[in-house]
Amino acid sequence: MSNLLCAMEEGLGKVAGWLNQVAALALVAMMILVNSNVIFRPLGKPIWGTFEIVGFLGTIVISFSLIQTTFSRGHMAVEIITSRLHPYARVALGLANRVICMIMLGLVAWQSAVYGQKVIASGQVSATLKMPIYPFLYGIALAFGISAVIVLVDIVRAPLRLDDK
Repeated sequence: MSNLLCAMEEGLGKVAGWLNQVAALALVAMMILVNSNVIFRPLGKPIWGTFEIVGFLGTIVISFSLIQTTFSRGHMAVEIITSRLHPYARVALGLANRVICMIMLGLVAWQSAVYGQKVIASGQVSATLKMPIYPFLYGIALAFGISAVIVLVDIVRAPLRLDDK
């Protein structure tokens, strides 16, 4: 069981790293697009659909970078309160936090996929560029789903990490 969890964790780490690179590229593309629009707008040549493209790229940046943050446990914690708790209470609070986090991530993934299906059925596209919206909704669903799996693996591996120490 431990080998399977280690393999899953290693695979999730690779996926997290790859999607984090995609998020970084999307961020660079956003910066280039916004700056180009700022330069060309006064010349009477604005880039058509900049607002929409930046919004779409923003979904990629935020959702795909969330995976790496979840994998590296880079989320904020209020240690001023938890450091004063008994170690068992800290472990219980951490477990409860992870379970709630996993449920919330799973719900966002599920509802994003459901909304993506509704958008496909309605044929909804963006206002200016007439781009389909659903791929970005499925990207959000994928990212939050992967993050939920990362938290699940973390929950299952937590007792094994205690045994290793």
